[in-house]
Amino acid sequence: MHVFIFFLLFVTSLFANESRTFLDVSNKPIVLPEHITRIYGSAPPISFMIYVIDDTPLIGVNSPQTNKDNNNGEKFLSKHFMELPILGGWHGNNIPNLEAILAAKPDVIITWDTPLLNEKTAKDLARISIPALKVNIDDSQNYPEVFRYLGRVMQKEERANALANMAQTYLDELKTFVASIPEKERTKVYYAEGDFGLQTECDRSFHSEPLALAGGNLVHKCVQNSVVGLQEVSFEQIILYDPEVIIVQNPTFYKTVFREKKWAVLKAVQNKKVYLVPKSPFNWTDRPPSFMRILGAHWIASKLYPTRYPYKIEDKVKAFYQLFFGVELSNEDLKTYFKL
Repeated sequence: MHVFIFFLLFVTSLFANESRTFLDVSNKPIVLPEHITRIYGSAPPISFMIYVIDDTPLIGVNSPQTNKDNNNGEKFLSKHFMELPILGGWHGNNIPNLEAILAAKPDVIITWDTPLLNEKTAKDLARISIPALKVNIDDSQNYPEVFRYLGRVMQKEERANALANMAQTYLDELKTFVASIPEKERTKVYYAEGDFGLQTECDRSFHSEPLALAGGNLVHKCVQNSVVGLQEVSFEQIILYDPEVIIVQNPTFYKTVFREKKWAVLKAVQNKKVYLVPKSPFNWTDRPPSFMRILGAHWIASKLYPTRYPYKIEDKVKAFYQLFFGVELSNEDLKTYFKL
C-alpha cells in the first residue's frame, strides 16, 4: 500500500509539472504546457514582441514581413522570421487563417486585448481548442509589464526583463521631459496619412499615441471608433488647424508635400518641419502600433522640441537597436535607414 501511494504521488507530481497556469489580463486562468515551443501571435504588435524576446517559437506572421509600412527586414531581422508563413490575424480588417493555424499546432495563442477586436477574436477562438492568453498593449505604458509577462510564459525572463527595463527607462524619460513643457507651449502637430495626406488619427487613439507621448498637441480632436483608424479630413480643415509640425506616414505624400503649392500655405511646410516616419524594420509609430512607438515617441519629441529635447536621438536609436534587434548601427546606417 505504501509503495502504491508513493507511486501515485510521484505520477501526480510528474503530471503537475507538465503544465503551468497563467492569469491573462482578464484574470482568466489559462493552463499551458510546461515547455512552450510553438507560439502564434494574433496581430503584428504581439508577434513583434514575441520576436524580440525569442523568435524561434514563432510559427507564422500576420502579414508580409516587408510591406509599405515595414521594410528592410533582411538587414535587421532573422532569417527564420523572414521565412515564416503568413497566417493572417485579428488586426485592421484582416482575418486569420484558422485552418492553417490549427495545422501549425501552436502551444498557445497570444492575443491583443482591445475593445475594437475582442468580440471577433473571442468568437473565432471559440471554434478552436488552443489555449489563448490575452495581453493589453493599447497603452504603451503597459509594454514593460507585458514584456515581463511574456518572458515568464516563454521562460525567457532575463531577456524579457532587459527589454522591459529599457522600455520603462525610455517611457520615464519622455514623461519627465513632457511634464516640463507647459500645456500652452505644446507644439501643434498633424499626423498625415494616405497618399494625399488627407487621412489622420484622432487625438484619443492608440494609432496616434506616440505623438501624445512626445508632448504633441494633436490638432484633430476626436475619439477613435474603429480599429483601422484613418479618419478622413479635408484640406480646408487642415488649413484651419495650421499645424507647426507634420508627421508623415506615407512616402508618396512626403515626396509631394513640398512640391504642391496648396500645402505651402501651412506653417509646417513653410518652415520645413515635415518629417517621414522611419520604418526599418518595423514602423516607429503605427501600422502596426508596436513597441517601436516607445522609440518613435522619442524621435517625434526631438522633432517637436529640437531645442528642448534633452537627449541625443542618435544615441537613443543605437542603444535601442543594439538591445532589441542585436544590430550595431553605424552613423551611416542612421542616415541610410532613418534619415538621422
